[in-house]
Amino acid sequence: MKKIVFCFLFFLVSPLFASDFTVASYNCGGLSDHYDYIRAVCMHKLVQERCNAEPDVMQQLERVQNVALKILFSKDQAEVEAAQELWQVGGYALLLEKVTAHPDDAESINAIWRKKSQEIVTNYDVRPVLIHDEEVRRILADHMSDLTRGELEGSEHSLNEWLDLTRSTMAERIFTHQLKYDILCLQEADYLDKAMFPEHYAVEFSDSAHSVNGVAWNRDRFSLLRVLGDIDGQGFVVQLRDCVTNKSVLVASAHLTGCNPFTSVIDSTTGKVDSERGDRALQEVIERLDQLDADLKVVAMDSNVTATHPRLSLLRDADYLLDYKSYLGATCTSPWQVLNTRIDWIAVKSSDGGVEIANIPVLGVHLNSPQTNVSDHKPVAARLRFSINF
Repeated sequence: MKKIVFCFLFFLVSPLFASDFTVASYNCGGLSDHYDYIRAVCMHKLVQERCNAEPDVMQQLERVQNVALKILFSKDQAEVEAAQELWQVGGYALLLEKVTAHPDDAESINAIWRKKSQEIVTNYDVRPVLIHDEEVRRILADHMSDLTRGELEGSEHSLNEWLDLTRSTMAERIFTHQLKYDILCLQEADYLDKAMFPEHYAVEFSDSAHSVNGVAWNRDRFSLLRVLGDIDGQGFVVQLRDCVTNKSVLVASAHLTGCNPFTSVIDSTTGKVDSERGDRALQEVIERLDQLDADLKVVAMDSNVTATHPRLSLLRDADYLLDYKSYLGATCTSPWQVLNTRIDWIAVKSSDGGVEIANIPVLGVHLNSPQTNVSDHKPVAARLRFSINF
């Protein structure tokens, strides 16, 4: 009897309980002729060489980005002011300019690494893709042979056919064994199909000429309310129902147009900002979600920008939360500067403000790892904890 009374009192004095679910975001590297994957194999060698030669550069860039994130997304005003002071006292603006200088700039520390990159593999817009480095070719050939058990050896199959089989097998294993999250937001998912996902996942893909975005979800936790579809070829939205809490969740998977990932650049001839199209697409995603009713709204994306770029302020200004503390490792290697950066993000807001977000590590899928990753992006994941009203 005492236990029943205690539980009744607990409900009276504790109107809020909490639940949670997990979300991952993964650019799957769908550029034609497997360029993203091939480039990642090349970066596996080159970035290691740079880390050995210039160990301070990557660390400096990481510190700058972490402080920038704190300034953008901390809700603690004292913490924001301390971060702003650190930015000024530490000369982070000048440090950022030096570390991220365009390779064409005079005395850029990145010029030699861009040159080395071009000596290893052709540029992203050149077809066919050519690998000039013998060691990289051997790494790739050995892995394809191992994974396919030599199934295509001795045949007339092309490199693309080898890579089709290799990446399809890897993707299926990654979705089965590594990305065990309640919701998966996918970008550049052009070569994926529903058969690559475990049976308890439902998957929807966009119909887009820009690149295919998708959302997959665990059917044991969520059910589909509606597919809201494509946004400007750069976003894809579905609405789900949480079967545990009955909350409605809007989920946007976005792949925004690239630009200088560190800062806005104005074209001296046209006067246009290089990030204009991607900024506009993110704003459209935000506005589209704002027009719809839901308990939770999630934006998971390859933003193509780092924490120092103004694009992320669009999320901040729309009251989205983004974890600026935990597991903030790099998710991609900038192709121009050959710098490891974080450009993939997960953000959330709730209708009542009762939500928290914390990044969680994605284990077993490593950046620029040809044996564990089908892409040149590392996936990111987060746990969303939210209130339940009784």
